[in-house]
Amino acid sequence: MRLRWMTRERTIAGRRAPSILDWLVALALVVIGFVEIASGAFPGPVAVAAAFQVASTLPVAYRRLTPLAAITISVVVSLPYVLAYGAGNSLAGAVTLLLLVYSVGRHLDGRGLLAGTAMGLLMIVELGIGGRLVTLEDWVYVLVTYGAALVFGVALRIQTDRSIALALAADRAQREQEGTAQAAVHEERARIARELHDVVAHNVGLIVLQAGGARSVLGADPDRARIALQQVEETGRQTLAEMRHLVGILRVDENGDRQPLPRLERLPVLVDEARAAGLAVELEVEGPPVDLPAGLELAAYRLIQEALTNVRKHAPTARVLVRLGYEPERLWIEVSDDGGPSDAVRDSAQNASGLGHGLIGMRERVQMYDGRMEAGPMPGGGFRVEAILPLSVAAS
Repeated sequence: MRLRWMTRERTIAGRRAPSILDWLVALALVVIGFVEIASGAFPGPVAVAAAFQVASTLPVAYRRLTPLAAITISVVVSLPYVLAYGAGNSLAGAVTLLLLVYSVGRHLDGRGLLAGTAMGLLMIVELGIGGRLVTLEDWVYVLVTYGAALVFGVALRIQTDRSIALALAADRAQREQEGTAQAAVHEERARIARELHDVVAHNVGLIVLQAGGARSVLGADPDRARIALQQVEETGRQTLAEMRHLVGILRVDENGDRQPLPRLERLPVLVDEARAAGLAVELEVEGPPVDLPAGLELAAYRLIQEALTNVRKHAPTARVLVRLGYEPERLWIEVSDDGGPSDAVRDSAQNASGLGHGLIGMRERVQMYDGRMEAGPMPGGGFRVEAILPLSVAAS
């Protein structure tokens, strides 16, 4: 909203007609001038003074559209009257000049500002010619007053331009940040899709082998064939579940060698690798391990792997606890660290709490299985990542 307001402020010169407020200001000054004419504040014939007042004051309505033209018209119109009859003691004239000079500073720069300043000085000279400026104090007072109006307009214009530049820079930075986050999401989804593709391909190959084994013993050993077909049915259900997760995820094909997909039984090896890299890690497994769908098991492994990577990046001196809990209806994961000594606690919390690619990838994997994930600094220091993956959704 603020950015739109400032943009409108900068493009006000694109209007073709003054606003209602501009007309009301100009008409109010004309009315004040008429009252002053009636009270004898202007020399010369009343009709001439009235015509001069209207012609020199109405340009105020255009002070924001064409400030240089407005002040030039006002000066040119008033000059013959001042030379013929002298300058009047007018509040309306003083306010008119103040508004025109301010508008020159507010809306013009470069040569336009210089030309508008020259017109303002010429109008002050007219006051001197008309007999309104007699002493040195009079000249100093008028020059300081109208100079202050000009400087105020210039300062406000510079501040507005600076605010616009800062707002545009912030808006551009926000769009770039959103674009980076979106690119990270697409990249992680492509990676997840490739891994799920491997899971599905493995399961389909297993189904083919199991079905072939059932066919080969169907006549000789129906019981073995029945067991094999039950395995085909169970594997098929898991494959369908993985296919549901795969559908809708953007897949980017890449050539290259594929490594075997890791499983949770490899967690001790992952912890040992983290220790070898200098990280103090402890692993706790609660509950008896159960067979998990390959996709969900892969998601859990990647979540722990990425959490350990984040600790190694942001708090390499911290002590880390990895907890994995097998429960009847869900798989529970927690990776927490103490942040390390001294300022490392603060730095790890600040750095890890941002929406980096690692957290984005973890959330994508957890949400794909309708799970819940929380990540953030802990009250006593350090950082914690906790995720719950429901087993019922994964197997459905």
